[in-house]
Amino acid sequence: MKLDVSNDLLRTFVTILEEGSFSKAAVTLHRTQAALSLQLKRLEDDMGVRLLERSPKGIVASAAGSALLPYATRMLSLSAEIRRLMESMSQVETIRIGMLEDIAVGALPTVLERFTKSHPSVRLEIVVNDSKTLSRLLSESKLEIVIADPSSVEAFPAFVWDEDLVWVAANGFELPTGQEIPIIAFASSCPWQDKALKKLDAHGIPWRVALSSDNLNAISSAVSAGIGISFMLKYSVNASARILGEPEGLPGTEPVKIGIFLRDGGVHSERLTALFKIISSELAADRGSQYGVHRIRVTPHLDWPEIPIRSIAK
Repeated sequence: MKLDVSNDLLRTFVTILEEGSFSKAAVTLHRTQAALSLQLKRLEDDMGVRLLERSPKGIVASAAGSALLPYATRMLSLSAEIRRLMESMSQVETIRIGMLEDIAVGALPTVLERFTKSHPSVRLEIVVNDSKTLSRLLSESKLEIVIADPSSVEAFPAFVWDEDLVWVAANGFELPTGQEIPIIAFASSCPWQDKALKKLDAHGIPWRVALSSDNLNAISSAVSAGIGISFMLKYSVNASARILGEPEGLPGTEPVKIGIFLRDGGVHSERLTALFKIISSELAADRGSQYGVHRIRVTPHLDWPEIPIRSIAK
């Protein structure tokens, strides 16, 4: 029973034809001419045919050699591809992602968990912070992907979309009549909050701060407990809260812009490219029928194809 054809023998055969002589092939393969002659004879004995012939122009393929050459080239190419794949799988790549807390409390962490399970050679490091801090970390090349307010990031975004900002309350919460509305507010300065509160002032709606915190989970818990109302990205609203609006006498809020940014400079790996596409799909497409489909091309110098995404329809 004959064994499978050796890639080492095929490589010798192909290299001799490419170089046109045993001597040049020996230099390329770092072997002696005698060793190459022995390997070629082993291949010819295994095949049962003569593969090479001498001519005035040097070494050329016989009829059988010409038939074998494309298959030998294909096998060597596939072998090299397998080697590259295995080497890439053995190397752990760390991808660092920065995002706003408003995004971190949505479904994205679950999506990232699925990605790491399907890409065991990728290690994710996630930083949750404000947009200005994320902008600085991106400029210092300490993050590969950033999801933040584009007005506070000193970089050009891969793409930007509008995200609805909504008032929320506990499912059983009723707005007080003739009294100040209790607001659960962010303790730190927040341009989104400033605009929302100014809307209340512009409509003559009295309000007071019932609780303030820098932690979005604490704010969500206070909303669920019925302490008051707050505002958040529609993307972040969970089943324990309901969205308020004009039916409850509250003015609508303007959408805010969210952008996805990529570290500039250098080569972006296939795994980083795949993760970028998955995040883009989740944030801009995977949130229900209120999103209108369109196509956006990512930053041209990245040389990536168009990605179908969705953005919130006003």
